[in-house]
Amino acid sequence: MVSITHMGECQEKASRIIEVAQKRFGLYGFEKTTMNEIASDLDMSKGSLYYYFPDKEHLYMAVVQKEHDLFIQMVNEKIALLSDPSQMIREYISVRLSYFRMLLNLSRFRHDNAREFHSMMHEQWKTFRIEEEALITGILKIGVEKQSFEMENVDEVAVLLLDIFKSLSISLVKKKDIFYLEANEYDVLHRKIDLFTEMFIKSLKK
Repeated sequence: MVSITHMGECQEKASRIIEVAQKRFGLYGFEKTTMNEIASDLDMSKGSLYYYFPDKEHLYMAVVQKEHDLFIQMVNEKIALLSDPSQMIREYISVRLSYFRMLLNLSRFRHDNAREFHSMMHEQWKTFRIEEEALITGILKIGVEKQSFEMENVDEVAVLLLDIFKSLSISLVKKKDIFYLEANEYDVLHRKIDLFTEMFIKSLKK
């Protein structure tokens, strides 16, 4: 979890800061956003902003944490309404694609700064990865229990699905100077992942 300098009765204020920062990051990306601009959007001093978050990096991580929590919640809510494990996978992939696009929009960093950015986010992404593996494993186990899917190692298959999704998603972004996808590029990615998803589901069918 991302730490906030002061919690308790200040939680509502911190949530407001995260909400405003999310809009600013969404418009200009992490690199081109400053704490001065976020403070101005909030009609507060930069010193007051630092009372809640020690720097821009921690504020950005709080925004990403919020988005990830919403992503997990949305997937769980959608699959809870479904009985077909194949459709559960499709819903997960659909929401995951939108989440990936949102993260690119919030960051929009240059490849030159990729190593520094990944170092900043490393522990947070490790936690996110564990949560996603557990989510996918749960779906696959439902498929096995319903005798819709057949596989020897559910955990390995869950990891494989995430790894391939990541590879397909990053393949387009790596060709650009900035980690960002235009609408037509996102459509290409969407078609590739939809094709892979159907092949993946077919491979699991008994």
